[in-house]
Amino acid sequence: IDQSRWRRGDYSDTNKLTGTIYSDAAKTVAFNLTGYTLTVRIYKRFSNTDLFNKTATIVVAASGTWSYAVAANEMVAEAGVYLMEVELSKSGEVMSTFPEVFVVEHGPSA
Repeated sequence: IDQSRWRRGDYSDTNKLTGTIYSDAAKTVAFNLTGYTLTVRIYKRFSNTDLFNKTATIVVAASGTWSYAVAANEMVAEAGVYLMEVELSKSGEVMSTFPEVFVVEHGPSA
Protein backbone atom coordinates (compact mmCIF):
# COMPACT_ATOMS: atom_id res chain seq x y z
CA ILE A 1 0.00 0.00 0.00
CA ASP A 2 1.53 3.28 -1.09
CA GLN A 3 -0.43 5.51 1.31
CA SER A 4 -0.36 4.79 5.02
CA ARG A 5 -2.50 7.87 5.79
CA TRP A 6 -5.67 9.41 4.37
CA ARG A 7 -7.60 12.56 5.27
CA ARG A 8 -11.22 11.92 6.27
CA GLY A 9 -13.49 13.49 3.65
CA ASP A 10 -10.87 13.52 0.87
CA TYR A 11 -11.83 12.00 -2.46
CA SER A 12 -10.62 12.31 -6.04
CA ASP A 13 -10.51 10.60 -9.41
CA THR A 14 -6.80 11.36 -9.60
CA ASN A 15 -5.52 11.08 -6.00
CA LYS A 16 -6.10 7.36 -5.53
CA LEU A 17 -5.29 4.66 -3.04
CA THR A 18 -2.55 2.69 -4.77
CA GLY A 19 -0.27 -0.22 -4.14
CA THR A 20 1.81 -3.08 -5.43
CA ILE A 21 1.30 -6.73 -4.54
CA TYR A 22 4.53 -8.68 -4.09
CA SER A 23 5.14 -12.43 -4.03
CA ASP A 24 8.01 -12.26 -1.54
CA ALA A 25 8.52 -10.84 1.95
CA ALA A 26 11.37 -8.59 0.78
CA LYS A 27 8.95 -6.91 -1.66
CA THR A 28 11.26 -7.32 -4.64
CA VAL A 29 9.20 -9.62 -6.89
CA ALA A 30 5.84 -8.31 -8.13
CA PHE A 31 2.90 -10.72 -8.05
CA ASN A 32 1.19 -11.16 -11.43
CA LEU A 33 -2.46 -10.13 -10.93
CA THR A 34 -3.75 -11.51 -14.24
CA GLY A 35 -7.18 -13.07 -13.71
CA TYR A 36 -7.64 -11.80 -10.14
CA THR A 37 -10.25 -9.51 -8.62
CA LEU A 38 -8.84 -7.22 -5.92
CA THR A 39 -10.82 -6.02 -2.92
CA VAL A 40 -9.42 -3.29 -0.68
CA ARG A 41 -10.50 -3.86 2.93
CA ILE A 42 -10.14 -1.51 5.91
CA TYR A 43 -11.12 -2.65 9.39
CA LYS A 44 -10.37 -2.11 13.08
CA ARG A 45 -7.86 -4.39 14.78
CA PHE A 46 -9.51 -7.47 16.35
CA SER A 47 -12.64 -6.95 14.25
CA ASN A 48 -13.91 -8.98 11.34
CA THR A 49 -16.24 -6.22 10.14
CA ASP A 50 -15.08 -4.27 7.08
CA LEU A 51 -15.51 -0.51 7.33
CA PHE A 52 -14.34 -0.13 3.72
CA ASN A 53 -14.71 -2.87 1.14
CA LYS A 54 -14.17 -1.82 -2.48
CA THR A 55 -13.08 -3.47 -5.71
CA ALA A 56 -9.78 -2.02 -6.92
CA THR A 57 -8.62 -1.56 -10.50
CA ILE A 58 -5.59 -3.50 -11.68
CA VAL A 59 -3.21 -0.95 -13.25
CA VAL A 60 -0.51 -3.27 -14.68
CA ALA A 61 -1.19 -6.93 -13.90
CA ALA A 62 2.35 -8.16 -14.55
CA SER A 63 3.75 -5.45 -12.24
CA GLY A 64 1.27 -6.22 -9.44
CA THR A 65 -0.04 -2.65 -9.33
CA TRP A 66 -3.55 -1.56 -8.39
CA SER A 67 -5.53 1.60 -7.62
CA TYR A 68 -8.85 2.74 -6.23
CA ALA A 69 -10.35 6.23 -6.65
CA VAL A 70 -12.12 7.01 -3.38
CA ALA A 71 -15.51 8.65 -4.01
CA ALA A 72 -17.34 11.13 -1.76
CA ASN A 73 -18.38 9.64 1.61
CA GLU A 74 -16.66 6.29 0.96
CA MET A 75 -13.68 6.52 3.31
CA VAL A 76 -13.99 5.36 6.91
CA ALA A 77 -16.04 8.03 8.70
CA GLU A 78 -14.04 8.28 11.92
CA ALA A 79 -10.42 9.35 12.28
CA GLY A 80 -8.31 6.59 13.80
CA VAL A 81 -5.86 3.77 13.30
CA TYR A 82 -7.06 0.89 11.14
CA LEU A 83 -5.69 -2.10 9.24
CA MET A 84 -5.80 -2.33 5.45
CA GLU A 85 -5.32 -5.38 3.28
CA VAL A 86 -6.01 -6.38 -0.29
CA GLU A 87 -7.88 -9.60 -0.96
CA LEU A 88 -7.06 -11.36 -4.23
CA SER A 89 -9.64 -13.75 -5.63
CA LYS A 90 -10.28 -15.82 -8.71
CA SER A 91 -12.06 -19.08 -9.38
CA GLY A 92 -11.03 -21.59 -6.72
CA GLU A 93 -8.62 -19.23 -4.95
CA VAL A 94 -8.74 -16.46 -2.31
CA MET A 95 -5.71 -14.96 -0.57
CA SER A 96 -4.93 -11.71 1.22
CA THR A 97 -1.95 -9.45 1.70
CA PHE A 98 -0.52 -9.02 5.18
CA PRO A 99 -2.52 -6.26 6.93
CA GLU A 100 -0.79 -2.89 7.10
CA VAL A 101 -1.48 -0.01 9.48
CA PHE A 102 -3.62 2.68 7.82
CA VAL A 103 -4.40 5.99 9.55
CA VAL A 104 -7.47 8.09 8.78
CA GLU A 105 -6.77 11.65 9.88
CA HIS A 106 -9.22 14.40 10.74
CA GLY A 107 -10.08 16.33 7.62
CA PRO A 108 -12.93 18.30 6.12
CA SER A 109 -16.41 17.04 6.84
CA ALA A 110 -17.77 15.26 3.80
